[in-house]
Amino acid sequence: MDNDWELDLESCRGLAERPELSEADRQLVREMIAQAENLAAENIRLRKALLRASRNGARMSSKLKEALYE
Repeated sequence: MDNDWELDLESCRGLAERPELSEADRQLVREMIAQAENLAAENIRLRKALLRASRNGARMSSKLKEALYE
């Protein structure tokens, strides 16, 4: 999945290990990374569920669709 919103979590992990950050800041960065990973995994699961639901749904016949567009 390549898009502009994808996070570079490896660079964030590097940020979490910077010595100039306080331990509280490092912990906050680690928690944010974990939350981003969880949200990304949930996003993938939701996309798959949506695709399954859209495949299994009843589709309109072309005649019905044409009648509705008129």
